[in-house]
Amino acid sequence: MGTVASSSAESAGATPAPRALPHRRRLNELRDEFVRRASQQRWSDAESREWARLEHGLRMSLLLLAGVDGELADLSHRDWRELPEAERMAIKREARAARQGFQALHALTGLW
Repeated sequence: MGTVASSSAESAGATPAPRALPHRRRLNELRDEFVRRASQQRWSDAESREWARLEHGLRMSLLLLAGVDGELADLSHRDWRELPEAERMAIKREARAARQGFQALHALTGLW
């Protein structure tokens, strides 16, 4: 799972016990499965619909700009509500900045 900021335990230099890693992975898998089953591939809001319509390369770009750690290709295939709240807020912040920055583009977006 990607994270925007490290936890306090990680920033203090602590690492999870090696025997805990398989359990952590399994819990992440179960969480992802629960979200998929609970949503039944339905979207409940405009943000989820927009994220779903976005091409995966653009999703990966937003994840990168937002500072999300992890395998971007895998994370880009997640539904909007599967992303943690902190990551969603960072993505939205970068999307607003991109929209404002790209408004001034004319020559680069022309078809000539």
